[in-house]
Amino acid sequence: MIALLALLLATVFAPMHGLVLAPAGAHDAVVRNDDVTNMIAQQTRRYRLSPAIGVHSGVGIDGIIDRSTSPWTLREATVAAPFSPGMPDQGRAVPVDVGKKLPPATLVDQNGRLVGLNRAFTGKVVLLSFIFTRCPDATLCPAISGKYAYLQSHLDPARFALVEITLDPPYDSPAVLRDYGKQYGADTRIWHLLTGTGSTIQRLLNAFGINSLRVSSANFIHNDKLYIVQPNGTVAYLVDTAGWDPGGVIAEASAVAGMASNPLERFKLSLIADVVALCGGSQFAGIVLLEIGLFFLILAVVAVSLWVVGRVLWGSGSRQT
Repeated sequence: MIALLALLLATVFAPMHGLVLAPAGAHDAVVRNDDVTNMIAQQTRRYRLSPAIGVHSGVGIDGIIDRSTSPWTLREATVAAPFSPGMPDQGRAVPVDVGKKLPPATLVDQNGRLVGLNRAFTGKVVLLSFIFTRCPDATLCPAISGKYAYLQSHLDPARFALVEITLDPPYDSPAVLRDYGKQYGADTRIWHLLTGTGSTIQRLLNAFGINSLRVSSANFIHNDKLYIVQPNGTVAYLVDTAGWDPGGVIAEASAVAGMASNPLERFKLSLIADVVALCGGSQFAGIVLLEIGLFFLILAVVAVSLWVVGRVLWGSGSRQT
């Protein structure tokens, strides 16, 4: 019993896509799986399917490889086409917005452990974004992960969870996510980098309204959002841009957790995020626009003040004459 428990704890799960070459009884199939980056080479083998879905030769299949069984098991097995990025189809999923619950989804973290998105973080405030490890745009995924690195040093792992979900499941295996996290000093007690089968990630992109358009074999153009989720799994706050300020997010997340927070930082988060979103997600353009607006506001206040002072002085001068 102890040996079995140790084996299960040591099991490293890996999402994969493959092609069914032949069914093998009621519960098994011979599958040629695609390469799982830095983990499992492309190969053909017999898999136990869980659940026992009916398959036939030539169909695509998604599943999470469990290597603790013989034959290996494909958990969450489902007939599926290869992952294809694109515009979100929210007609195929319940949209996730403020006041809505996180959707159920079985994912795998950077350590190869199964994570139920809607239940794994119960009792904690969750900060959730989407990234992919090969992103070349320093203002998007690397900037988000850099801000997560700052957040993890200012938030208590007992009360908060930082979650990044990949947009690129065919490449971003648990091993790739683990190496990516090391670049940012990710503390796995609080920072969870998640991947999943292509069909699962596609459903999440649809639900969260994330655009993911392929521009090359290794690059996507995508929007981004930051979700702040209550300990009961309900979305409390949404920042519709990657250009959010960590100080404001810490203040907002602390408020959601019922802790003391800085109301000025929360106001700044809301104001800057709204302006940045108005500028198409450009943090630089948003801040410039905000500064210009504040300049003209100050100019208007000064002008009105001078006008009032002038009226007072003019009135005093008229009464003296």
